[in-house]
Amino acid sequence: MNTTVRVLPSSALLLLSRRLQFTIVLLFPWLAFGHIIPFLELSKSLASNGDIQISFISTPSTIKRLPPIHPPSLRALDNLPAGCEATVDLKDGQQTQDLKIAYDLLQAPIETLLNQIKPDLIIFDLINCWIPDVGAKIDVPTAFFSVYYAPSLAFVGPPWQCKESNMERTPEYLTSVPERIPFPSRVACRYHEAVGMNEALNTKDATGLSTGDRLVKVVEGCNFVLLKSCTELYGDYVNLLKDLYQKPVLSIGLLPPHVQDSSVRSISGDSSNSEMFHWLDKQQPKTVVYVSFGSEYKMSIEEIHVLAFGLESSELPFLWVLRKPEGNQR
Repeated sequence: MNTTVRVLPSSALLLLSRRLQFTIVLLFPWLAFGHIIPFLELSKSLASNGDIQISFISTPSTIKRLPPIHPPSLRALDNLPAGCEATVDLKDGQQTQDLKIAYDLLQAPIETLLNQIKPDLIIFDLINCWIPDVGAKIDVPTAFFSVYYAPSLAFVGPPWQCKESNMERTPEYLTSVPERIPFPSRVACRYHEAVGMNEALNTKDATGLSTGDRLVKVVEGCNFVLLKSCTELYGDYVNLLKDLYQKPVLSIGLLPPHVQDSSVRSISGDSSNSEMFHWLDKQQPKTVVYVSFGSEYKMSIEEIHVLAFGLESSELPFLWVLRKPEGNQR
């Protein structure tokens, strides 16, 4: 089995940094590991250039899993349990809204920190939509880095569309390919997906903003947009976004984890990794089922039992990335 990984450098951003003479770049992701990990990989890619100094901002409990950084702390809220500083720590949607409130309260300390660091560029996320205002105040350009792929952003559409009064919209409008996509595409939501997406885009939460409101602020306020996408796969969507956003849009690659050489086996000396790859090498091509629910989803014990029964019944070899079950403290 071939386990070679091709690392795609962020050449477009490196070229831009040289042209605009960026030497100090600050990155500030939302407090979810699906966002933090791509931001961290982008940081590594930029730092590997050797001429760019990176500052990476997050919260203390999150930073424990990353290289040592000294972040601002979240202001305590009555409804946010102590130590809950990332979405992986939360139990429900209401706590996620509380986390957003606490995150928005970082605006003042972040502005103070930026005045101390004096970066040449701030790369920020969707949730911290107030960064462009802070950047403009201290005369520092800002780049919105989307961890969502280009087709997803093209599907949502231009900022002005999110400004419209959408409170009466039903989810059905998200279940078909929008007319603004002029090429063959299958980008659309299933109905159950459309229900959640419609609510997020059009309904204001406890912060007073909807996800659509935040998207408008980041796209209109930033100087340019960075996409976790590659033109070989999504070139048509990237070009469409340039038209929809009416500002520079750079595709910087998929940002796979960095490896020291061409073999994934060299990532760690852990013997369990060696056993896993040795087992995979003995399987027939296209026979192994890979099961993973992402960086944060917590399955209940009951869900684990159901899925395990299904995998056993399939009689197929499988590789399952399993987090500690929800409610299991052991």
